[in-house]
Amino acid sequence: MRMDKNDDIRTEVEAADATGMVANQELLASFPAEALRGAVPPSHHARASIDRLEGELAKGRPNRKSLEQHVSALRSVRELEATIANWWDSPTTQRIIFDLTEIGL
Repeated sequence: MRMDKNDDIRTEVEAADATGMVANQELLASFPAEALRGAVPPSHHARASIDRLEGELAKGRPNRKSLEQHVSALRSVRELEATIANWWDSPTTQRIIFDLTEIGL
């Protein structure tokens, strides 16, 4: 069990950039969750997708297919389409997603 914890720590350290920020932390920090939530009413079904996407982003190694499914669901909501597209399609987001999902494959 201890070895697994050390492996996780090593993975995070190796993923840190020059700022010391781990890639998924950078990605999560840039995710416009509050802007997305603010664009739809509290009872809107898209809020669950926002929460699931945010949860996937918080994982050490997010699943790219899962991320793409959540983003696709959010793009289908007119009020969220531009915000999620601008974030997801940005070169910075795509670089981080690539780095996180390709590590160890």
